[in-house]
Amino acid sequence: MESLLEKIKAGTQNYVECAWPKTDVRVRIRVLNNQDILDASMAADNIFRAAGVDVSMQNIKVYEAEKNVQHLYRACTDLDGKPLAPSISQFRQQLTVSDKEWLIEQYNELDRECNGSVDTMPDDVFDTLVESVKKNPDTLSNVSSISTLRRLARFLAAALSSSQTGSGLI
Repeated sequence: MESLLEKIKAGTQNYVECAWPKTDVRVRIRVLNNQDILDASMAADNIFRAAGVDVSMQNIKVYEAEKNVQHLYRACTDLDGKPLAPSISQFRQQLTVSDKEWLIEQYNELDRECNGSVDTMPDDVFDTLVESVKKNPDTLSNVSSISTLRRLARFLAAALSSSQTGSGLI
């Protein structure tokens, strides 16, 4: 099994294969990147705007449900990485509420497994990640967890500050 560090480095290349709910049809669910999430949010905004509907307290659940469908449309593919439907409308029509909830659970589990929590990440794994970033800063482009990036930034800034203070530069 891959280590948490390897999964973090793999970023959006992480995926899980599972059967579509209540079928034996295999699908792939991949980790979304920031662009996917932005595109999904903008698509949901555009649907509401085109319908002349403002997002409000009365329809926020419908709006969030649409964002979830948009996320799943981008995350779920066939085993070759091709979209499950030619359009979001067709994808939305094939989803039941229970299918959507199950797929969201699968996605969230994958996201937790791949991105990890900096609060529960063992120090040795974090130290290995820091060393990896020091050797190859491009590693950061694969880290999709903002919490991990924040912890790395705080750690590296503190290390820089203490080394400058210790050397008499500050």
